[in-house]
Amino acid sequence: MNRVLTFLFWLAIVLVLTFITLPLLVVVAASFSPTSAVTFVPWEWTVDWYRDLLADRWLQPFLLSVKIATLVAIISGVLGVLAAYAIVYERVPGSDALMAGLLSPLSVPQIVKGVAIVLFLSIIGLQGFLGTPALIAAHVVLALPFVTRMAATSLANFDGNLDRAAQSLGATKRQRLQHIVLPMIKPGVLSGITLAFIISFNNIPLSVFLVRPGDTTLPIAVINYLEYSLDPVMAAVNVASIAFILTVIFLFEKVGGFSAQLHGGSK
Repeated sequence: MNRVLTFLFWLAIVLVLTFITLPLLVVVAASFSPTSAVTFVPWEWTVDWYRDLLADRWLQPFLLSVKIATLVAIISGVLGVLAAYAIVYERVPGSDALMAGLLSPLSVPQIVKGVAIVLFLSIIGLQGFLGTPALIAAHVVLALPFVTRMAATSLANFDGNLDRAAQSLGATKRQRLQHIVLPMIKPGVLSGITLAFIISFNNIPLSVFLVRPGDTTLPIAVINYLEYSLDPVMAAVNVASIAFILTVIFLFEKVGGFSAQLHGGSK
């Protein structure tokens, strides 16, 4: 009986991974198509479609997406750590209500948030705020709950005896934060920042309401392109985006131990 359950377990894992991986493989194969049709011939392939990625049509939206995602990661990282520290470590009055409030954006569909932001800016006469400023603010609201929750989890698992020992040795609160608390929760903070970057870089539901002509992010540029054409360039854009995100995850893992937070440890 145990062998049957084990077999079914691994079979389910293989099927799920196959279901996830096959579409990605199809996109990668299509990006090397020798013709303008989305096909793949193993003995005939080309990388010409990747050269088109350097055109302003794709390069400018990519750079804007990276700029916005970087700012969102930094802002949500700072705010998330401060909020988690106040709620979990300092136990400020009403900490449970504050945490619920910070996590509340997760319960609202992104499309609803996008419409609400546009209507709010229109009502108060700040239509000019649409574009990059509105995108950054909206993405911070979207990413902040994830950063706060991951930082709070790291702080909840932090051994307070280390902080108390440093305090007994004469360390100030600033020194304890800088040399003890922050290094110990670094995996959780960096994993939250990484997730914030990815969420912002790939976001469509919020961004579609907030972009403006000449100020378009890469996912929106992809959606606009798909309305009129489907060719290997589109596949190349998606493959390059996947490679970029994987590179970001790898770099954050090297810096702070992204996977350590997933396993409940530290690096």
